[in-house]
Amino acid sequence: MTRQAHHRTVPTYRLYRERTGESGDFWLHCETIPERTHLHNWEIAVHRHDAFFQIFSLTAGKGELLGTEKARSFAAPCALFIPPRAAHGFRFSREVDGLVVTALSDRLNSVAASDLAIAAYAEETRITPLAPDHPDAALAVESIRRIHAEIAGHAPGRSLLLDAMMTQAIVSLARLGAEADHLASEIATRDRERIEHLETLIGAHFREHQPVGFYAEKIGVSSAHLNRLARALTGASVQELIARRVMEAARRDLVFTPTPIQAIAFSLGFQDPAYFHRFFRKIAGVAPGAFRQAERKRLQAESGDAPGVKEERAVARPVPRIRTF
Repeated sequence: MTRQAHHRTVPTYRLYRERTGESGDFWLHCETIPERTHLHNWEIAVHRHDAFFQIFSLTAGKGELLGTEKARSFAAPCALFIPPRAAHGFRFSREVDGLVVTALSDRLNSVAASDLAIAAYAEETRITPLAPDHPDAALAVESIRRIHAEIAGHAPGRSLLLDAMMTQAIVSLARLGAEADHLASEIATRDRERIEHLETLIGAHFREHQPVGFYAEKIGVSSAHLNRLARALTGASVQELIARRVMEAARRDLVFTPTPIQAIAFSLGFQDPAYFHRFFRKIAGVAPGAFRQAERKRLQAESGDAPGVKEERAVARPVPRIRTF
């Protein structure tokens, strides 16, 4: 199904299961999360809000955010930010609690236009943790709580205050998002540097057949964490990276040097040549000797030489006489 076709099949609501025009005109709505979700067995099917954005402030429970290729898990305390036109749905646990704010997108646009960090936050569906001891998280939660209370009343200046509190909630969440993005960027950079360090260490020590703990200690992380980093950034475990380096050296020596296979095994740190044979065959699918023969024949064919043809020896040419007078 194309993206456009998928977009057409996702229903559009103002509020979930309320078609456009079924609700009275409003720019801001706030209700408890259980108020609507319990009517649908705690599961909200994927849908969109073309002209509205939403902020969910979870104070209890957990669930999954749907609408992307892979469901994303979340747990309280956290905020879920849903930008306009973003397909989304939810599976909530039955103990879920908190508030959901639905507001016209033009209010979001006016705030986002004032700051690039806010604009970046507002472009994507977000799951933002709300640590109780973080001042911006506390401010976001309190803003949404006060919006809910203010909507229920009729105090003077209600619209002005609601507008200000909505702005406060958006800015607080955007600050948390920018902080999280910066931290994620720092972590990603640090992790890449650790893997680069690992690759350098492997290059220096792969012939020693050191355990993962040897590399982890030098990098300053646990063996399990180093393996997780290696798999995440290279797709291979530390031992697999070491094996790759050993195989690179073995293939090079087999093809480009006349060194006997037994000597190659010893030079690569194998105390038993038979174990080197098994190691090589397991990865390459052929024995070292067969690999050497096949690769040399292939290289000779590519260079235009028939297999087994020796290099031509330099032919001695007569030195011309120099006439003397």
